[in-house]
Amino acid sequence: MKIRAIEVSNLRRFGGRRARIEGIGDGITVLSEPNEFGKSTLFDALHALFFERHRSSKAPVKSLQPHSGGAPEAAVELDLPSGRFRLEKRWLTRPTARVLDASGRLIAQDDEAEAWIDRLTGQGLAGPSGLLWVRQGLLGLEPEGASAADKHERERGLSARRDLLSSVAGEIELMTGGRRMDLVLARVSEALSRLATATLRPKAGGDWARAADEAAGLASRRAELEAKAARLDEDLRARARLQRDIATLSDPETRRKTDLAVIEAERAFKAAEAHARQIAEAESTLRLAQLTAAQGSSAIAKHDELAARLGLAEQSAQHSQATLTQIGTELAAARTTEALAAERHDATAAVARDLSLRIDSARRALLAVAARDKVAGLAARLARAEDLRRQIESLSADRSGLAATPKLIAAAEAAIAARDRLLAQLEAQLVSVSFAYSGTARARLGGQDVAAAPIHLRALAQFDLPGIGRLTVDPGAATAGDTQAALRDAEVRLTAALTACGAADITAARQALVEAQRLDTALSNARALLTEVAPEGIEALTLALSQARNAALGDAEAPVEDLTQLEAALARAREGEVSAQADRQAAQARAAALAERRAAAQATAEGAARGLQTAQQEAGDPVDLAAKLLHLRAAQTTLARNEQTAQQSLALMQLTAPDLATTTAALTRMQSIQTQRQNDLERLTRDLAGINGSIGALADEGIEEMLDEVRGREAMLLARAARYSAEVQALARLRMALETARRAARETYFGPVLRELAPLISILHPGASLQLDDDSLLPTALTRDGLSEDLDILSGGTREQIAILTRLAFARLFAKGGQAVPVILDDALVHSDDDRIEAMFTALHRVAQDQQIIVLTCRQRAFAPLGGDRVHATIEQL
Repeated sequence: MKIRAIEVSNLRRFGGRRARIEGIGDGITVLSEPNEFGKSTLFDALHALFFERHRSSKAPVKSLQPHSGGAPEAAVELDLPSGRFRLEKRWLTRPTARVLDASGRLIAQDDEAEAWIDRLTGQGLAGPSGLLWVRQGLLGLEPEGASAADKHERERGLSARRDLLSSVAGEIELMTGGRRMDLVLARVSEALSRLATATLRPKAGGDWARAADEAAGLASRRAELEAKAARLDEDLRARARLQRDIATLSDPETRRKTDLAVIEAERAFKAAEAHARQIAEAESTLRLAQLTAAQGSSAIAKHDELAARLGLAEQSAQHSQATLTQIGTELAAARTTEALAAERHDATAAVARDLSLRIDSARRALLAVAARDKVAGLAARLARAEDLRRQIESLSADRSGLAATPKLIAAAEAAIAARDRLLAQLEAQLVSVSFAYSGTARARLGGQDVAAAPIHLRALAQFDLPGIGRLTVDPGAATAGDTQAALRDAEVRLTAALTACGAADITAARQALVEAQRLDTALSNARALLTEVAPEGIEALTLALSQARNAALGDAEAPVEDLTQLEAALARAREGEVSAQADRQAAQARAAALAERRAAAQATAEGAARGLQTAQQEAGDPVDLAAKLLHLRAAQTTLARNEQTAQQSLALMQLTAPDLATTTAALTRMQSIQTQRQNDLERLTRDLAGINGSIGALADEGIEEMLDEVRGREAMLLARAARYSAEVQALARLRMALETARRAARETYFGPVLRELAPLISILHPGASLQLDDDSLLPTALTRDGLSEDLDILSGGTREQIAILTRLAFARLFAKGGQAVPVILDDALVHSDDDRIEAMFTALHRVAQDQQIIVLTCRQRAFAPLGGDRVHATIEQL
């Protein structure tokens, strides 16, 4: 990557203006401008363009905004192997990021543009502000402050150095040093620290401790949920009982019959009450008539008494006899009616009993039919469940023989790719040697003459040249040996992955993975179907079928009649029975009353006959008595007729009067039945509401589902804690082995950077060398004339020079790896004397032969000997 142009708009001191630098070349480019021009602003703009998100509002971004406000913008034009591109970013107001090609066509925008830049920086710009770019005032290789930004810069620089050395150090391919080893160790240590303490005990707040603690908590939760589940089961059984009782009390037919009985009892009571009032009125009328007749008789002279007594005696005797005859006729008819009513009542009761027996039989037959249907359904479900279980067992058996997994396939494919790449490297590392002989002498190798045909060498070879000496040809045996070792390692990893998959080659392994995935899908589907068919398991389904078969054994052959028609007929029969019973009771009461009246009438007739005989003896001459009686009759006829009418009316009412006490008791009984039924229904309804509330509260909690989930999670967490324990032991052993291997490989790991630093450091300090720190991957000491000096005790100028030379060495490593990265120096070398600064200029030119270097400086005269291409910024108003 090479920078060709830089452009900033409305950015810091360029508020309301646009500054642009063009013509940046391949080698050294110098922007020499006075202080306060904005060179550091351009440096910070480049840094933000590559490493700050366009939507960021952090302090580094806000610091780019000018005092006048607005949205700062920055752009850069780059040359990449794939062509020229322009990167643009605007922050704070309507933030955006864009990538355009040389024709101005939009390649990516906003998040896609950020991803494009990330890919670019990930290929060689990771952390360049700490590795290759020098900020103004920085003496060392990285910031020395304790702020979060400085720490972040140091971590990013370390990451970049490790990535770079890992890509060029051969040992890294063997996982014995370098970035890959560091990453592995970091991940191992990180994984271990997340789980365990230094003594390998569960770490508080870690996954291992959390799994164990959560498992203990879930055990308590499981016990609590099991108690709730038991209480929910008990409430469900109680609710079923209440619902059955409420259904019985709420039966419409039963309620209708009770209501009809209450209405009938009320009607009978009101009728009896009205009849009692009529009897009282009739008695009062009779007493009034009798009093009137008595008053009339008292006015008649004593001599008329005998005639009156005689007439009355005759009339009484006649009337008593007629009444006696009439009552006897009525009594015979009443007894006939009573017998007929008894016969009808007995017949209707027999019909009702027969219908009740038929209803009971029909209900038992319906239950038997339902039981047989249930048996058939359960048998079909059991057969389906057994078939699914056999299918799952077959699929599981097939699946157990397949060991291929996506991870193993990926490992095999990675090993194949590594093997192919290493084979290509070995082919590329072959050295071809051929001899063209002009005489009889022949070169010899291993005691044998060498033919004129080309010889391909992979390892160091020494040719004996007669008359000349010995020719040594070294094709890079160490590197080839490393490559061959890596090739063997790749083949071992490939063989291990294929063996774990149980396949002879990668094609068979992929086919096995496809088959395993198909079997996993089939197993999942079959298990889901089995759960649907037998949610409580096949054993529970078998038990339910056995119970249903036992229940279906009774009344299997009973006829199934229409229950609705039978119940309607029973209702009609019971209504007829009630009516017949009422008629029978009425006929019995009437016959009893008539028998009593007949006895009374018999006694009255006998007394009247005796009175007539006495009166006839006392009356004497009938003619005189008749004359007197004629007169008295004229007055008393009407009174006697009124008395007779009142007496007859009273007797008739008394004869037909219902029993008021009995009807009152019947009404009270029926009303109490109705009230008790309603009270029981309300009580049961309240109890049901309470049970439903309890069930609803527990059901809303999803007790059964929560219990299953808690049991599953508890088992999972216990297993997870066990896995974490095993993982901690394995990680501890792995970390120890890796650290031992890394210490043995550090010397070769620093070889590339030391080889690049040696010629550069010799420009300033001939014969000197630098020592690199294992952890920071940076120089820690300078050795001159056999004396080692820590960098901390060196002068500021020397430390600054070593820091820049180290950056140039890393830049050379990037370039050799095909990832050219520009070096940007912002007012660097401010502490160097005249001789040393010119030596540094020479070092810069040595590196600039294949490296872009951009120098920002305010020291025009001091940097005049640097040479290189000079550029200037053009500034215009927006």
